[in-house]
Amino acid sequence: SGCCKPPTSCGYTYMNETYWAPGEGLTGIDTDCLRWSNDQLQLCYGCGSCKAGVLASLKTSWRKVSVINIVILIILVLLYVVAWAAFRHIKSIDNEEAHGETRMEKARPTYLI
Repeated sequence: SGCCKPPTSCGYTYMNETYWAPGEGLTGIDTDCLRWSNDQLQLCYGCGSCKAGVLASLKTSWRKVSVINIVILIILVLLYVVAWAAFRHIKSIDNEEAHGETRMEKARPTYLI
């Protein structure tokens, strides 16, 4: 049910947002029923239903965060590859390497007779 309202199996009656009246459903089977309090500082924060609700909300929010992290990782890898290719290209220009020509040419070629 969450942290701010008692578990539905306890049979509490809704009075307003901050107060739930004990009903006839308190059978003692669910330990969360005994932990519920109308005190605004306590409520049901020690209950298993509260912990399950918090865990469910964290699961969805962390799933969104993990998808964002994966997208950012892919973008960073692509930027790294582009930067690496640009660095190699600049390095080849600085070394005055020829582009589109043969690199090895003989100074005095021998001809077969």
